[in-house]
Amino acid sequence: MAAGATINSLADETVEQVLRSAVLDFQDVLNFGYTCSRFNAVARTGEIWRLKLFKRWPSLKMRYSPKKQYNWPMEFENRFKCGRLVRELLVTFSPQFYHKDEVPSEAFRPFSELAGRNECMMRSVLNELMVLLHDKQRKHSDLTLKYYGEKVLRYMQHQHLKGEWQQVLEQPAEQQSLLEGAVLFAQWNNPSEDMTVQAVVQEIDKIVDRVRADISTRNPDHAAIRDNRNQAPPVLSRNECRQVLEGINHVLYNQMNFRGNIEEYYDAKNSFLPYVLERKAGIPITMAILYAEIAKCLGVYLEPVNFPNHFLLRWHDQPDGDSPDDYMYIDAFGKGRFLNRRECANLIDIHGVNWMPDSCYEAVSSKTVFTRMVNNLLSIGRRQAQMGDSSLVCLRSNLDLALLLNPGDIENALLQARVYLHLNINLSEVMENLQQLLERPEAEELSSQIGHMMVKATQQQLIKDDPPKVEQKRRDDKKNFNTEGVIYSVGMIMRHRRYSYNCVIYGWDPQCEMSEEWMIQMGVHSLSMGPNQPFFNVLVADGSNRYAARENLEHHQHPCEITHPEIGRYFQQFTGNYYVPNDELKKRYPQDEEMTCEHFASPETP
Repeated sequence: MAAGATINSLADETVEQVLRSAVLDFQDVLNFGYTCSRFNAVARTGEIWRLKLFKRWPSLKMRYSPKKQYNWPMEFENRFKCGRLVRELLVTFSPQFYHKDEVPSEAFRPFSELAGRNECMMRSVLNELMVLLHDKQRKHSDLTLKYYGEKVLRYMQHQHLKGEWQQVLEQPAEQQSLLEGAVLFAQWNNPSEDMTVQAVVQEIDKIVDRVRADISTRNPDHAAIRDNRNQAPPVLSRNECRQVLEGINHVLYNQMNFRGNIEEYYDAKNSFLPYVLERKAGIPITMAILYAEIAKCLGVYLEPVNFPNHFLLRWHDQPDGDSPDDYMYIDAFGKGRFLNRRECANLIDIHGVNWMPDSCYEAVSSKTVFTRMVNNLLSIGRRQAQMGDSSLVCLRSNLDLALLLNPGDIENALLQARVYLHLNINLSEVMENLQQLLERPEAEELSSQIGHMMVKATQQQLIKDDPPKVEQKRRDDKKNFNTEGVIYSVGMIMRHRRYSYNCVIYGWDPQCEMSEEWMIQMGVHSLSMGPNQPFFNVLVADGSNRYAARENLEHHQHPCEITHPEIGRYFQQFTGNYYVPNDELKKRYPQDEEMTCEHFASPETP
């Protein structure tokens, strides 16, 4: 800069380039803009605020369309204000819902109203919740905020995804994309994960490129080896189609080691296409969707076949005919094996069955595929409920989706009502849905059952919904509690002496408070001190809640994080040695945090 020159002598374009610098944050740009009207106009330049937006919230970049125009200063301002509002709302949840097993739908209304203002606010609400849950620098802090934030995010994502699903379902059946539906299904069940169609397409394109390269080594003139991702797929001969399928099998299963996940078949992640691409393992239906999408990119059209117990694909091997024998069937779960009709029947694990009716070999609609995917998750949700999942998250989420896909499904509508009644939430919705069921002629034989459920819902609505009075358990309250034997305190990480599980204490009783029937079933009387010893409520790393006798617990020599879904309901922070109770748990056990801190402050503590 020449002697005597000032910043005022710089061209606006030069000033803008300086303000774009990553060294300057948004506050620097704002402060500079306050200096004069000229610089204020420069500081309002859209490109500056686009860069600042994506620098501060990089995960937002995938949420903007390159084909649309945006008011970037306004986008940044809305995102900034929205973040503060979201956290202010979240702070109110723990005092309201700590004593409830689940948060009712009406509690999310303030978030819906905030997000409903415009598209930008919807994006901002979802992103703020994502940032909260994935903040690696505060992984072990803000646990209560994250616990309720995840519930809000699930609700908000579902509200947003309902619109996406409706757009898919309103398309003609032949235009409904299996890939798009599979990603929506994964997003629905993993609302806190950043899954997008674009990211999945990018991974599939990489596989397609490898298949092209493989085909070119055997047939350099093959029509599919040209990169035509921005054009219509090529028209292939029957022989070229088979070469594509053989190339997919070689690349997918031999080179990249994709496989059917036999060992962990009932792991829910097998049902989600982004995880299948990441882990290279899935169940028949997700492996088939992946296989069909790769084939489609290369010009081979495969149809989904809803075969009993084993999802398949079919290719019209003999175009002149249309019977099941004129198709070749592909088992994407079984390394892409090519099967004829009889070999398909052998997949059915029923002794003596070697023939199946023609209907089993018919191609099915995308909606039927989505329904089967949901039914798989409903089965997993029921299994989790039997194993003690008190929140029934998987079951509830997929019941909602099942009824979105098939609103007339009476069985799932009744199951949803029973789940809501069990959790004592959304009772007005239960009453409305049951009343609608009663008016349907096909539900006439269920009228008695529906009527009973309506009575129960009415009774639960009449119960006063005030938070229960907190019964404090003070260690110096010798009048009401004999706490001398309660040598462990809330927040301590323990190990079970007999079963070796890791857990954290979130409550205690001076002696066993369970029923005699429970004590007999659990063998409490066979313990050396029987029921006359302290018992502790613990959250176990496997996701279960248990009630353990003092003699069965010991301090964990190497305290570790307890990955239980309800950790945030009771605790606000993990220090590395113990968990710090949140305000609601402190009200119940006001002296336990001090005892836990003293234990770890002692020089004798390992």
